[in-house]
Amino acid sequence: MKAVRVKGFGDVDQLEIVELPDPEPKPGEVRLRVEACGLNYADVMQREGLYPNGPKPPFIPGVEAAGVVEAGDSLPVGSRVVTIAGSGCHADRVCVQAIACMPVPDSMSFVEAAAFPVQYLTAYHALTTVGRAEPGDTVLIHAAAGGVGTAAVQIAKLLGLRVIGTASSEEKRKRVLELGADEVLSYDEFDQKLTGKNAPAVILEAVGGDVFRRSVAILPTLGRLVVFGAASKDVQPVDTLKILFRSQGVLGLHLSAIFERPDLLRRSLATLFDWLAERKLKIQVGHVLPLAQIAEAHQLLSSRKSYGKIVLLP
Repeated sequence: MKAVRVKGFGDVDQLEIVELPDPEPKPGEVRLRVEACGLNYADVMQREGLYPNGPKPPFIPGVEAAGVVEAGDSLPVGSRVVTIAGSGCHADRVCVQAIACMPVPDSMSFVEAAAFPVQYLTAYHALTTVGRAEPGDTVLIHAAAGGVGTAAVQIAKLLGLRVIGTASSEEKRKRVLELGADEVLSYDEFDQKLTGKNAPAVILEAVGGDVFRRSVAILPTLGRLVVFGAASKDVQPVDTLKILFRSQGVLGLHLSAIFERPDLLRRSLATLFDWLAERKLKIQVGHVLPLAQIAEAHQLLSSRKSYGKIVLLP
């Protein structure tokens, strides 16, 4: 099989394309012929050695893939599925636990499927399960032009929220408005405009650093800030005394918690797939690159110049 391998922690020069024997599924696993795989910040952080409890080199990266079951006795051969795994998905073959596979509707392409699970499940559960957003609430979505951001903007509107986004360029801000956001601001101005009665009840934050600090500062009483990443790699402490006396919540979300609750996962997937079938959601794939251009894909994701999801084709 053809695969990406991280030969050592570091920059993109640690990524290489290799030929390896096809993996064989163990009991409870299936082997997928990968048709498309997603690129996430988790992959960048794993390559850099910054991902907590991440794999050690040499390893095949990639936490998300869509494809066809071609071996294993846990799912029918030929099934169209998408999966999330700890690593190994940036290859043209991958063995994964059958219980981690989700069916791909016939109406969804493999490129769309590879762009779906991490971003849309994160956005949905950040807004509902963790953020507890209620119709009429105002939500501030940072990095609204990114993979999770473009999902969250659409989902938030379907939940009846007033949506304010941030994005780093005028072009991105225009595209987020076209997605349905009520207002889109630059990072320089969001904390100046969203104070007092304009403060958001819920903030989705995956940047870290100064953006995190300024977001905590504008949280109103009983406001919730949901952290699901730290793209800047600048992780900030939380002043528990301040959030105590302000009656605020700073909450974290990692999708592993959702996968530990199968009923919760099934309900959210049913809702999201219904919205997709009804064309209320449109998966935002901004860039499709061959797997051989993995270094360029990592650089694009890290540059803050990408829009929506980056998908790789083996």
